[in-house]
Parts: sequence; structure tokens; C-alpha cells
Amino acid sequence: MYAPTITSFADRAAAEAISIRRSPVGFFVGAMLAGAYIGIAMILALSTAEALPAGVRPLVMGATFGLGLILTVFAGGELFTGYVMYLGFGLMRRTVGWTDATLLMTVVWIGNLAGALVLSALFIAGGGGQIFGTAATTFNAYAAHKVESDAVALLARAVLCNWLVCLAIWTAARVTGDVAKCIVMAWVLLAFVAAGFEHSVANMTALTLGMFSPGETITFPGVIHNLALVTIGNIVGGLVFVVGAFGLAARTDAEPVKS
Repeated sequence: MYAPTITSFADRAAAEAISIRRSPVGFFVGAMLAGAYIGIAMILALSTAEALPAGVRPLVMGATFGLGLILTVFAGGELFTGYVMYLGFGLMRRTVGWTDATLLMTVVWIGNLAGALVLSALFIAGGGGQIFGTAATTFNAYAAHKVESDAVALLARAVLCNWLVCLAIWTAARVTGDVAKCIVMAWVLLAFVAAGFEHSVANMTALTLGMFSPGETITFPGVIHNLALVTIGNIVGGLVFVVGAFGLAARTDAEPVKS
């Protein structure tokens, strides 16, 4: 029941290790695209929620954020939080080694950040839209909460986040049909956004905008504080609650019949 999905992700890890050697530049561009796609979803979520009552805002943000993962999966892109799962299963099945896994994780994270920064620069140059228009009343408080949270809270919310993000990708891989895949990804992502969990790649865009929004007091050290802890939490969440959990659950699978 579980083993075929694990095998497909382990094979994906091996394929990506080949891809980065074949064209490091092309691979990095793919990572930039994913960072931008998640950033677009973050901007969409913040923009649509700005003028809404506080009680409705998380639900609307969650309902719109799924665009980021849908774009990444269907348009193509290399997303750090998903790579935690791919490479975790790759290491489990020994389709990749620690050197390849470390290289891929590092390049994808940096590429996601580069894509988020390019997107943020363009959005800021365009005036910041609805987000900057009401920054003093809504967005600044949202961004400040992310940098002012203590380490334990950030780690816990990041663990929960990537548990759900990896589950969204895992579940989409186990259903057939593009419509079904879009529905399950969007539905699972709604849970993590509406619940206020922390996604390292989404925060790359949100916190960059926070540093430059009108009246904001977010500092660069605060951004580093958030991204460092959230990245660690995202890794733990994906490895423990998806890779580790399904790796153990796969032991219940029946052995294949030998002919």
C-alpha cells in the first residue's frame, strides 16, 4: 500500500541528483521558479485577505494559497519543502547518498530564496499593491508576528507545516486525474495556512515584503531568526512525520509474489 509511493519518490530523488549534474544552471532556475510560484501564492493570499474581517482572513488565505503548490507541480519547479520528502525517501532507499542530498537541499533552498527575492523586488517596484496599501493596519502585524515569535513556537509551527505540505504532495501522487490532484493539494494546504503554520519558502517572500512595507520595523536579523528556525522545523516535520512515519507503515505491505 505504501511502498509504491515511497519508491516513486526515491526514484525522483535519484533523477534530481542526475539533473543537477547535467545542468546546474537549469536546475537552479527551476528552484527559482518554485520560490516565485510560492511567493505569488503568498501575495495572492495576503492581497485577498487584507480588507476582510479578522475571523474570515485565515480561511481566505488558506483557500487561495494552494495556487503555489499547483503551479510548482504542474508548471514545474524545485521546492525545498517537497525535497525534504523526496530526498528523505531517497536516503531511506539508498537511491541517493548524503553528498547528493546535501547539495540538492542547499541549492534548492538558495534557488527558492533567489526566486522569492526577484518576485518581491518586482512587486515592490510596482507599488506593493493592496498589501502595502493597508500595511499599517494588517500586513505589518502579520509580518511582525513571524519575527517576534519565540524559537519553540516557530519550530513547532514549522514542523506542523511541512508535515502537511509533504502530505499534500504524497496524497496527490496517490490519486489519478489532474483535477483530483489539484483538489487534494489545495485542500491540505488550506489547513496549514489557515492554522497559521510556518513555511520557509512562503516566508522568504512575506518577510522580504515586510522589511520594505510602509511603517514596518522588521529587521534583517529578525528575518534570519525566522528563516533559520522555520527551515529546521520544516526539515524535521517532513522527515519525521512523513518519511519516518510512512517508512515504518510500509513494513505492513505484503511482500511481492516471486514468479
